[in-house]
Amino acid sequence: MTTTVLIIDDDAAFRFAMRKALKRLGYEVQEAASGEEALLILDGDATPDAALLDLRMRGIGGLEVLRRRKGRQVPVIVLTGHGTVETAVEAMRLGAFSFLEKPVDAEVLAPLLNQVVREQGPAAEDKVDERMVGNSPAMRGLREFVSRVSPTDETVCIVGETGTGKEVLAEEIHHCSRRADAPFVAMNAACVPRDLFESELFGHKRGAFTGATGDHQGLFKQADGGTLFIDELGELPLDLQAKLLRALETRRVRAVGATQETEVDVRILAATNRPLWEEVQAGRFREDLYFRLQVFPILIPPLRERKEDIAALVKHLLARVGRHNISLSQDALEALMQHEWPGNIRELLNVLRRASIFAVGETLDGVLIQRMIRASVFGQSERLQAPQVTPLLATESLADVEQAHIRRVLEQEGGNITKAAQVLGIDRRTLQRKLRSLGIS
Repeated sequence: MTTTVLIIDDDAAFRFAMRKALKRLGYEVQEAASGEEALLILDGDATPDAALLDLRMRGIGGLEVLRRRKGRQVPVIVLTGHGTVETAVEAMRLGAFSFLEKPVDAEVLAPLLNQVVREQGPAAEDKVDERMVGNSPAMRGLREFVSRVSPTDETVCIVGETGTGKEVLAEEIHHCSRRADAPFVAMNAACVPRDLFESELFGHKRGAFTGATGDHQGLFKQADGGTLFIDELGELPLDLQAKLLRALETRRVRAVGATQETEVDVRILAATNRPLWEEVQAGRFREDLYFRLQVFPILIPPLRERKEDIAALVKHLLARVGRHNISLSQDALEALMQHEWPGNIRELLNVLRRASIFAVGETLDGVLIQRMIRASVFGQSERLQAPQVTPLLATESLADVEQAHIRRVLEQEGGNITKAAQVLGIDRRTLQRKLRSLGIS
């Protein structure tokens, strides 16, 4: 099932850039250029799965949007270039899911959007991305680990390169534990403003600091009875590491501004892509917390070390982006097997997304896959998507090249103008004007 994200911002350039980035990551996108327009969408029947909300807008501002939609089911991530602790706290009090400062990298935003959608409770058959895929020795070892550690309440530290699936493994451990019916709450430490770390983890009391106009329940309390997953653990400040260690050892937390601790029943799963022992030696990570986390350490191998899983992953990931009907030719599979995948499974997913968009027919061939891999490595998808254009420039006009490309996309999408416009990165009306000007019926 495709996730729809509503971008609420009166900055047209920001909406355009964010729309392109989110579409590349496989999201459907809606836009609202004002708070008033956003409320009409949020009040309608076809509501999005999540919303990105700017605070400062002409007319109805972001905080007012939050006030008026309070109690509705659409989760909101606040994005602002004018962030303060006071506005962040007020946004959280009004029900915002998270608060991030601009500029925001879409690759950083994606895990947070995935968490938003997951916590809305999709049906089990839609959770195709939440299962461990592959039958390599490494994956069999991971499954054995999950079967042994899941029934316990021990802390697990998951180590792996970016994009290897650390959160997927954490979800699997939770799913196989006695806490499976309780909350699974995820926090990406790299996405939390430094001033809000303690409040985000442990909560705060009304009046604890300027802008704290109400009590805030931290992630420990939200995960009470269940599992708290802390990703990018190495980003936690040293002073908060000490408080996390105490919470692990005593199972008690104290909200900011509170006078007493409260008991919590939370299992901690942590993840990092950093070598924590090197962080300890550099003085950036507490040695006592390091050894507390090393009771059950687990290393997820990078994709280049388990290439025998690629065929199964391709089938799984194509289903994830809704392209069940697409298959790979033998030379395409060989091209995937030859690549070293520095971005791991996330990079493979992006390659397949791009390839499925530009595929002609229902088979991905080796030439297309190699082009998409080069785009992945060099970040030049706009140049590489149609390399045959360059030699044509000597004999054909730009209009001829544009017309040919639009025809290919329309044919690929079965003549559906709306879908073709989405692939081309323009709106429906713009495409209709181009069709008329180029004489395409």
